Amino acid sequence: MLDIQPEYPSKRDFWIVALIWIGAAMMVFAAFDQFTSAAPLVLRATMLGVFLGAAAFMLWILYSCNYVLSADLLLINCGPIRYRVPLAEISLVRPSRSPLSSPACSLDRLLIEWQEGKRRILISPESKAEFLRELDRRCPQLRWQGDRLVSDTAN
Repeated sequence: MLDIQPEYPSKRDFWIVALIWIGAAMMVFAAFDQFTSAAPLVLRATMLGVFLGAAAFMLWILYSCNYVLSADLLLINCGPIRYRVPLAEISLVRPSRSPLSSPACSLDRLLIEWQEGKRRILISPESKAEFLRELDRRCPQLRWQGDRLVSDTAN
């Protein structure tokens, strides 16, 4: 049987998008400003590459952040960053507004714990309700407890 792997893009808070775009624009401006300076050509070309690369990297992270549910894994993608969370090991999924660094473009997040609470990650699927329903369907060890999914074996 072919398993459909739904993909959930990250929700993007306006202020995070604005900050990243402002930062990327500043990098592009700095790159061309540096390139027109009197510095040696090798230095100017290097700085142009560094600044434009940084701007591209910031936008890559912003627009590639997504979450895929496979038959047995939650795949988290954010630019070059990749996480693989075994669905069978998830013990808790709950809402969070933690500002800690994570592969999420919004503060409207879900905290996911696995490996008996030893590992945690924050994600921000655009459609949290749909994501949670599908996660519930794929994780028989999880049960609804209010607004969270909790493992049968969790204390």
